[in-house]
Amino acid sequence: MSKCCLSLLMLIIPLMVLGSTGLHAILSPSLSLDNIPSVASNYEPDYEDLDRYMRIPAIFSGGLEIAFGNSKLYVNMDLRQEFSDYLMGDWFSNLPLSTTSFLPAVDMNFPRLGYFERRGSNSFISLGRRKLGLGLSTYSFVLPNYLPYFDHLWVELNGQAKSGEYLYDFFAVSADRTISGGPKTLLGHRFCYMNDNLKVAFGEENLVYGAYPDLQDFGPFLIYHHTYQSNSNVTATLSAEVKLSDVIAYGEFTLDDFRLASEGENSNPTAFGWVAGFLWRISDGKPYSGLKFNESEHEIRDKTLLQDGGLRVRMEHYHSTTYLYNRGTNIGKFTYPYRFNVLHLDSWPVITGFFGFPYGPDSTLTLIGIEYESQSVSLKIAAELLRIGSITIDSPYSPPFDAEWYGPKKPITTSFILTGEGLYAANINTTFFVAGKLTFSKKVDFWINIGFIRMFSLL
Repeated sequence: MSKCCLSLLMLIIPLMVLGSTGLHAILSPSLSLDNIPSVASNYEPDYEDLDRYMRIPAIFSGGLEIAFGNSKLYVNMDLRQEFSDYLMGDWFSNLPLSTTSFLPAVDMNFPRLGYFERRGSNSFISLGRRKLGLGLSTYSFVLPNYLPYFDHLWVELNGQAKSGEYLYDFFAVSADRTISGGPKTLLGHRFCYMNDNLKVAFGEENLVYGAYPDLQDFGPFLIYHHTYQSNSNVTATLSAEVKLSDVIAYGEFTLDDFRLASEGENSNPTAFGWVAGFLWRISDGKPYSGLKFNESEHEIRDKTLLQDGGLRVRMEHYHSTTYLYNRGTNIGKFTYPYRFNVLHLDSWPVITGFFGFPYGPDSTLTLIGIEYESQSVSLKIAAELLRIGSITIDSPYSPPFDAEWYGPKKPITTSFILTGEGLYAANINTTFFVAGKLTFSKKVDFWINIGFIRMFSLL
């Protein structure tokens, strides 16, 4: 036994003896239907492929939870169908079938969920791998919850004010340095004031690339824009939520760069993203208390004015300018890459998402959504009108920059997207689900999944 494994056992065994330990297994068989063709062996997968793959739950997963006072250690191993076999075949279930063998083909890129957390009356800390999200809007320009996971450190602190509370959030997220060609770490801190009807937050995000962060990057009260460090890409974010009776208006503005009139044409162009929206609570209700998909069950999101439960309608508009998230070097872009070990395709394909808005720069999105929650039912339906310009995160980023930086740039690709997800909790350990997506663009694509989730507590 290696020294690393021995040390880990010496740490875990006392916690199992002194704390509360549970082993669990989750069974999630599902049936799928889509019109998306299978791919060839030289295919290069993209984010849409990963998103569709992750929307199908693993047929089986299991793990361990150790609770000790206010602390918890959780890890889950999901046994999914192998990623390249999923893309290369036409499947109607989530069984781990192979395109080339009668033997099962199991994806080996796990765990996707595992963390340590500690929660106190005025603090919360999480360290590990899980979903993260910020804000009340469906998407964020800073930290999105649509990606499978982030390797992270997350810290929340709060203290009482005369008419509300002050909050401080800090997060650090590391990307795979074997992909980027060096270390790549996103650091962020946010200072918030919140009461029953108002939340105002100001934050900064510092992408440190090609070097490891130091104490100037981790300092909780430093201003990233005033540290003047090299190998650093800094953005600033202002967000607000205002509650007016049954309506919450909210918005977020993230500034990447701002070129002054006195600066030359070789300076970085102005770049920012914004979202404005409102949520109307039509009726009250109790929040959903049944099982969810495991990754969403353990997601972290900062505090908002939203009260779960009941019937809600939301409308949002997003705009990301032409040069948002971009830099002259790949490692300096606001992107988060995932590397996969697969049996077919390229043996180590890389799929890249954004530290922020999922559709990237030079795009706009209008979203209308309906959400309903009761103790046993959760239903979400959204319609999105997406316009993507001709500039992408891989487009050249060098002077002279285009003076028309607001975007989107012609030619523009327009898509209409319908998504839906429904959960019905039959009891505390069993939930039935249905989820689907319909996209009208250059062609029409759809997929739909239906199945159930069953949890077993083993110890």
